[in-house]
Amino acid sequence: MRNLRRRIEVLERARSAARDDRQAIATRALNGLWQPQMEGLIGAFGAQREGRELSADESAAKQAYAEALTRECRLAGYASSEGFEDALDIREAMNRVVALRMSRSGVELALRALEAQEEGLVATQEESDALQRCNGERFQLGRLAGFRVPDAVDVPEDGPQ
Repeated sequence: MRNLRRRIEVLERARSAARDDRQAIATRALNGLWQPQMEGLIGAFGAQREGRELSADESAAKQAYAEALTRECRLAGYASSEGFEDALDIREAMNRVVALRMSRSGVELALRALEAQEEGLVATQEESDALQRCNGERFQLGRLAGFRVPDAVDVPEDGPQ
């Protein structure tokens, strides 16, 4: 019984490491895209969720991501990108676009507002305004991604439905 438990633990660790590897490769592929391509990719995710046809920009963004993913898979030593298609964390893409849309100081102010909230402190007006802008961007991207309530961005483990 102990041997079986150890085997299961080893398999779980290996599966977790493989999942982490796939997500790291997907993140590197995402980092290879320009902001408009990331936005198009988020829109493509939303199109899949909503069952609608992809726009030309969404289709081009999806193709650019697929090419970047293939490139990153090859750099990581994989023969193809098969099995990596669903490794993208759409929340990661949304956060990157929010960060790109806002100034660096705006992002830092929003982060300070979040830290203040977590510590039970009151954020400055400037920090609160930055956080509100950040949430507005996230709301807009959530709608683009096909979420009805963007603040509750729940992505099923098996990808878009």
